[in-house]
Amino acid sequence: MTERHRVRPMRPDDVEPVLRIQASVYPAAILESPALFLNRLRISPGTCLVAESGAGLLGYLVAYPWLADRPPALDTPLQALPDDADSWFVHDCAVLPAAQGLGIAQALLHGGLQVARRQGLRHTSLVALRSAVGYWERLGYQSVTATAGLRAKLAQYGAGARYMVRALGQQAR
Repeated sequence: MTERHRVRPMRPDDVEPVLRIQASVYPAAILESPALFLNRLRISPGTCLVAESGAGLLGYLVAYPWLADRPPALDTPLQALPDDADSWFVHDCAVLPAAQGLGIAQALLHGGLQVARRQGLRHTSLVALRSAVGYWERLGYQSVTATAGLRAKLAQYGAGARYMVRALGQQAR
């Protein structure tokens, strides 16, 4: 698969293909519901992105301003974004297996990080599955020592999940 792609804001009608992408890359125990994606689109329109080609969606990014060291619980709706957000939280970034290695995740992240910088946020954060920790480290994210409350949230993601942060001034490698 070498087809060119473009990044654009996610729309509600993208949720079904996003769910298919999600199911193709994550274990069933951590799949999130259609309601979760619609909730994030409602509270933060324009910060959730998709990459598409003529063949359809290739990947997606769900990200939004949030509070450092306090990621939302898995598959939990949010009422609103915090007024005192200080971190660009990468809730989820996934790419179809057949499209991995084509720079799609980096294109999605680049678009999201530009928005975060314009909003004056200082850093970006995420929860990495054990299998993805090395990927995020290559992009400049570093693991943070988790508090008891954070460890409880990380447990939802499976053994070895880590909370990671990166300064927004830092460029991806």
